[in-house]
Amino acid sequence: MRHRARERSIIDDVIGNFAGRPFRFFAVSLLMLSILFPLYWLTISAFKFKADYLAFPPVLLPKRFTLESFRNVFAMNGLGRQFFNSFFVALLSSAISLIFGSMAAYSVVRGQFHRYVRGAFGIWFMVQKMYPAIATAIPVYLVMRRLHLIDTLTALVIMNTSFNLPLVIWLMMGFFEQLPKEMEESAKIDGCSFLQRFFFVVFPVTKSGLVAAGILAFVGAWNEFLFAVILSINKAKTLPVAVAGFITDKGLDWGPMAATSLITLLPVLLLVWLMQKQFVQGLAMGAVKG
Repeated sequence: MRHRARERSIIDDVIGNFAGRPFRFFAVSLLMLSILFPLYWLTISAFKFKADYLAFPPVLLPKRFTLESFRNVFAMNGLGRQFFNSFFVALLSSAISLIFGSMAAYSVVRGQFHRYVRGAFGIWFMVQKMYPAIATAIPVYLVMRRLHLIDTLTALVIMNTSFNLPLVIWLMMGFFEQLPKEMEESAKIDGCSFLQRFFFVVFPVTKSGLVAAGILAFVGAWNEFLFAVILSINKAKTLPVAVAGFITDKGLDWGPMAATSLITLLPVLLLVWLMQKQFVQGLAMGAVKG
């Protein structure tokens, strides 16, 4: 039996060395290419001349570059306001979702609920994030119009919070379930109330999970387009709506659209790059069941 197991192990090693590794290398390379090529195409399109980004066949390696698209974008009225609108809505809705979502998740995990009830809560929050937002577009518009919130940042904050809150609760439930109860019981013996245990004991320990959930909520709000285009007219326009504005009845203005898209992408890339260590730790923390 040991001899057969050893032979099987040798065969597996041979297959892994000659077939497994090249296949894994090819699969990873193909995946990286599918991820990086759209980013490369967006970047070079932002610096191309008009004749190059309209050329057929497409120019994959342009020999000349220009800043004309960026000059046209920055000369537009309202770009600074749209950038502020996107940042304000994403930051405020993410903060609200993170604070109240983590409190709700902690209450569900540490509350007096049966494990089946906690599982039902988790499924419910996940379903809330999965259903198509377009199904609620007309009722949301009618409600916001009745409340006189059309073309206001308040409406966008409310909608982004409502869609990010289930995601934060679902993620934070997984993080809180891994915390040892002994730590909280010690704080309870010391006289800490429920809120004190949450903010002074649990909150600092789950910093990586909070960063991961916060980044996902921020990116979701930053890229949100559907309700931004429905609920905004002029004052509350965000960057995704500005990008879509380059699609007109006369055609697509590829250069300025790519330049605006690149400007929209840079803050998110910078945020993830600065917080990548905590972000990866948070994702890993949520992936391991304790």
